[in-house]
Amino acid sequence: MTASVPDVKKCLRKNLASFDKIIMMTSSWLTLSNRQENLKLLLDYIRQWGQEHRLPTTRQRSLEKAAEEIFRHLVNHAYRPDQPGSIAVALEEKGPRLRLTFEDDAAPHHTSSLSGLPAPGNPDPASGVFYNGLQQLAESVVYYRTADRKNRMVVFLT
Repeated sequence: MTASVPDVKKCLRKNLASFDKIIMMTSSWLTLSNRQENLKLLLDYIRQWGQEHRLPTTRQRSLEKAAEEIFRHLVNHAYRPDQPGSIAVALEEKGPRLRLTFEDDAAPHHTSSLSGLPAPGNPDPASGVFYNGLQQLAESVVYYRTADRKNRMVVFLT
């Protein structure tokens, strides 16, 4: 027995609709402008996500603290004063770890700040100290520049 073309299209449409929902749930991003007052929106998003995933209180606090540190650092150090920009955030559970991803459209971050040293030409010691504090909260931190010229920082928390 062969299925008719309308039956196949109907089946595909139904399966694609389900697939879209799965993709949306696993890769939803919160995108905010690079303004300090958006920190509240970010923390609300993280709290809601944590409740939906039934995170223990200590794990929730670590996630909030890491996200707050990264967001504050990006707003205060990655962008020039009054430079418009956007910061996108995604959260995922990866087995026993949480993956917190930040993506921004600022100029490339200097990789020496990943080692905890201030970036050359940046007199602000916080540019390097920031990563030392973050590494105390995180199992690992990965930074790279995407093909579309955005900065992406991926933080794994246990």
